[in-house]
Amino acid sequence: MNKKTRKKQVALLTILAMVICTMFCTNTAKAETSTETKKTISCTVNGVKRTLTWSNDGSIYFKNGDSESIRLIPDSSLFLSIKFDTYGTCWTYTNDHFYENKNEYFLRWWNYDLLPNSYAFNPIPRLTSEGYYESVNDVESLILDSDNNFIIGYKTFSGKEYAIPTPEDMKKILSTDDYLEYPQPRPLKDSTPTPSPTTPAATPNNTTPSAPTVSPVVTPPTTSTPAVTPKTTVTPKVSVKKKAGYNCLSLGSKITSKYKLTKGKLTWKGSSKSKKYSGIKSAAFIKKSGNLVFLTKKGKVYTLSPKGKKKCIVKKKAKKLILKNKFAVKVKVGKKFINIANK
Repeated sequence: MNKKTRKKQVALLTILAMVICTMFCTNTAKAETSTETKKTISCTVNGVKRTLTWSNDGSIYFKNGDSESIRLIPDSSLFLSIKFDTYGTCWTYTNDHFYENKNEYFLRWWNYDLLPNSYAFNPIPRLTSEGYYESVNDVESLILDSDNNFIIGYKTFSGKEYAIPTPEDMKKILSTDDYLEYPQPRPLKDSTPTPSPTTPAATPNNTTPSAPTVSPVVTPPTTSTPAVTPKTTVTPKVSVKKKAGYNCLSLGSKITSKYKLTKGKLTWKGSSKSKKYSGIKSAAFIKKSGNLVFLTKKGKVYTLSPKGKKKCIVKKKAKKLILKNKFAVKVKVGKKFINIANK
């Protein structure tokens, strides 16, 4: 091969490399552009702008004033909507379908003023007719204010409309592990929320200059309300007792569910169902939800609801359940500990 032929080959290879680089850079630029922003909403709290940014890559970011953005959600594939309420609380509306292909629609909240260092979204709690704790999971649609700026409530598939929890409700939820003390959902028509003097009220952020923040004024009813003597209620104690070989979860004097674990075989009995599993290493009840949690010998962890619904919460490397006062509170996974008190 002579020198001229070799020079021609080198020139052709150089041109080919330049073309490939140009194509790659163009595609990269397009990808970066396509993963920027899917949706942005904002509001103003005490004169400070708050922004929620929903990126095309699935991440959701929160920004307060001039501070750095916080990535609240890494994967929003199940998200249907994100909203602010009048207090600047962030709300997410999701369609979760992990359990037996069943669609469940959740509304969850995160408040920057109450949880500045924790980015976990909290579901709305409620008590079932059987006295168990569960998260509101049947949200059909969101209810916005008259200007379609803020979320004020939600509608369930049963057709009932409820108000979202207030900051005072949120403080109560965060301050106790006793689900019997959680504020229960209030019908929207009966709800007349007034911002607390210490709680910031949000105003929508517009491209035009924003008007001064005005707190809503609630006119007191003119009709007199008859005095009602409050009834004295006694909160039933949640406990675990041993009876006839079973570990029994009791709500007051009522046994809601029970289990026994013998030589790796787990037997669970609820009010109307029973389940049996083998290859089980340990098991215990979760106080808040009444769920049974059990660890398999293969390192998986499952919860079993009072209605007999099974759900995997740790897929591998689980080693030990951590108990406190006979109730499961954490699970050791590898060298880390995962809080399961809310599962």
